[in-house]
Amino acid sequence: MNNLQLIGLSHKTAPLEVRERCHRVDPRRLLDELRAHAPEVTVLSTCNRFEVYTAGVDDPEPFLESVAEWGEIGERERGQQLYVRSGRNAAKHLFFVASSLDSLVQGETQIRKQVKEAYSTAVDCEVVGPTLHALFQEALRVSKEIVRTTGIGRGSVSVAGAAADLAERVFGKLDRVKALIIGAGETAELVMTHLRGRGVQRMVVLNRSPDRARELAARFEAEAAGLDAVHKRLAEADVLVAATGAPEHLITPKEARAALRLRRGRPLVLLDISVPRAVDPAVDALDNVYRYDMDALAAVTQDTLRHRRRDFIQCCTMVDAAALRLEVALRSREAGGVIAELEEEYLQLGEDELLDLEHRLQGLSEGHRDEVNRTIRRLVRKFLHMPVRALRRSEPGESDAVRRAFSVRSERKQR
Repeated sequence: MNNLQLIGLSHKTAPLEVRERCHRVDPRRLLDELRAHAPEVTVLSTCNRFEVYTAGVDDPEPFLESVAEWGEIGERERGQQLYVRSGRNAAKHLFFVASSLDSLVQGETQIRKQVKEAYSTAVDCEVVGPTLHALFQEALRVSKEIVRTTGIGRGSVSVAGAAADLAERVFGKLDRVKALIIGAGETAELVMTHLRGRGVQRMVVLNRSPDRARELAARFEAEAAGLDAVHKRLAEADVLVAATGAPEHLITPKEARAALRLRRGRPLVLLDISVPRAVDPAVDALDNVYRYDMDALAAVTQDTLRHRRRDFIQCCTMVDAAALRLEVALRSREAGGVIAELEEEYLQLGEDELLDLEHRLQGLSEGHRDEVNRTIRRLVRKFLHMPVRALRRSEPGESDAVRRAFSVRSERKQR
């Protein structure tokens, strides 16, 4: 497992503008670019993290340079914003990520699906081999076990729920609040579910596809419109929740200023849980506008998560066990491959010697030939007893050394 590498950044190390730049990059295009540097590679790109997992690579520097380039991270900031994990530490990190233990909101349910999608995309692109197959399958298995057997997912929270919590903190009771939802995907639906649960009755869904907006709005008896209505509708809303993936800012200071004039002094709360951000941070300069993005939600979730701290220790134990299980499996697979290779080489060497013996001893009977062949096979297994025992006890990465020490392939080629 020593050849397993992780290079990445997350909400814990990099600011939102860096994560935005990485999030804009197409994972399939990245995989196609990175396959030239690694036999196995997978890219995990979410709103809050960007990570590259590789196997069969000793030097992570080319990947560090690539991630720094995609995120436009300067030389001075690289050490602060990018992290590198190797071997068991890389595996444990992915297990924490897949189990939502490293999420902005611990216990959120979307990350496991995102890990599975990243793995499936890499499989489709044919850049996953035995090491990353084993790594991601174990990550999905342990994440499911953690949710099933611990309290980490109990009363499950999400970024959408955190956004609704924040709206409740700002307005108090939400029964008189009108909400404008930008987006019609899974996150937007979660936002509306949480807002309705907190008493919001009036909601409007805006989306580039009016049909999708109407489909989502119908589930909540809400209004719907196309995205071109956002500036007109903004003045009517008390809180806007942007849960979309628009490549450009949908709300700029100009639109926010126009909405404020129509609101006659009433404040406007903008909850931007989009990556890239849908609301221009420059609106912070306006009076009566209160903007919160993904980074701002981190503080909101802390109170919700205090009851899960006791479960965290149990989760760590389960992650440690999963990492050890993966390491043993990979070591066994690696050693087994080398053992089979050595046995094949030595048995073939015996066959060659037997053919040579037949040429020198004319008239060797079939029975004598079988007896000689059995003797050669016994000798091969006796000769390989020590290296095979060493392989079964070897540490990760030592199999190649044993292979080089006992391999006869190069000798045979020279002969």
